Amino acid sequence: MPDIRPARSTAWRPVALLMFGVGWGANQFASLLAFYTERLDLGGGSAQAMFGIYAVALVPGLALGGPASDRYGRRRLALPFASVSVLVTLVLMAGATAPWLLYTGRFLAGIVTGAVLASGTAWVKELSPASGTRLTALAVSAGFGAGPLTSALIAQWAPNPLVTAYLPHLLIMLVGVPLAFRVPETRPRAIRPETAVVPGGGPSAPPAGAPVPDGGGARTAAGTMTAPSGPAPVLSVPDRPRRGTGVRDPAFRRRIAPVAVWAFAAPVTAFTVLPVEAPVGHLRIAYTGLMTAITLGAGMAAQPVARRLDARRTRLVAQAGLGSVTAGMLVAALTVALGQPLLNTVAAILLGAGYGFILTYSLGEVARIARPGELAGLTAVAYALIYVGMFTPLVLTALNHLVPMVALLLCLAALCGLSALYVTLVSRRAGV
Repeated sequence: MPDIRPARSTAWRPVALLMFGVGWGANQFASLLAFYTERLDLGGGSAQAMFGIYAVALVPGLALGGPASDRYGRRRLALPFASVSVLVTLVLMAGATAPWLLYTGRFLAGIVTGAVLASGTAWVKELSPASGTRLTALAVSAGFGAGPLTSALIAQWAPNPLVTAYLPHLLIMLVGVPLAFRVPETRPRAIRPETAVVPGGGPSAPPAGAPVPDGGGARTAAGTMTAPSGPAPVLSVPDRPRRGTGVRDPAFRRRIAPVAVWAFAAPVTAFTVLPVEAPVGHLRIAYTGLMTAITLGAGMAAQPVARRLDARRTRLVAQAGLGSVTAGMLVAALTVALGQPLLNTVAAILLGAGYGFILTYSLGEVARIARPGELAGLTAVAYALIYVGMFTPLVLTALNHLVPMVALLLCLAALCGLSALYVTLVSRRAGV
């Protein structure tokens, strides 16, 4: 049985650093796409395929990292996979001389990222129940933004750029992983869902004399009734009886899924599609990295605003996110139509803000509806939906042979607007 101890108020920090580092490693490749296309003569969508294969690999990573960490514990999943992240970066560095290794590295990066995001998000949430969702979103967003910006600046001016661009990620993980080994487990192995660990509440197996719920009140293991003791579990209570749990919960299918799918469709459009469709004449790599940083920086800036909106009414966060993405897609279409790189900055801010709102909303809603024992598993499903948007550049590139890019971006704006209308109507009926 692992050591399950009440976590200190700062115990979440090393885990958040892991999340930051894994986010950095996942996205450091994004600003190097154009560089790989030029240096390694990759064409016909090969670079976009490398970007998309990462999203494919997220599925097994999330499927493993979610339910498995619910069963075996957060540390047992997060720490080994975070350690493997270092090896994945070494594979990508070797891809400078053997391009096929780039596909391998990106696939492995998807598995590692999925496993760490699913287990690490639940770990941080249990270490810091009041603000875990916000901390996770901030850490991941910071890594997603800082990684590509740093790799772009290095690739633009440093020697041997397709190797040196990856060095910062190695340093982050070499510092972060050992620190995370000192963080206590928050969930024991082989726990049953009905006896889930509550942060600070100790192991789920009831010792002698401990309260055991039997549907009508607290009863000790010896069979005598006792008064409740200890801190109350920090669990979400539904507004009304549930017709299902997990992904079968109507709240997940109707209010989370239609929003989550836009989370990454927005930012990847800003920093992978637009720099190619409306390029600058000089410093292209640095420009792509700057657009990535602006996009994800706007996402981070939106998250405190999302919390304030959520305090008023939850659906306002979803509306703000989908509204920002709709407006951003319209500006993106205008950027491509006019061929003006400066407009990319406006689109990046709108699409990035939409990403921040949607990510915060999706993870927050999952934390609200998740029952004991299903937090990491349901978080994994949510992340899978969030990462569906990573296929957007590949799909747009393929369809662009048949349909102009401007029309495709306008279609995305229309679809996002319809999603906003649907979620608004459903949320109003649910009273949220």
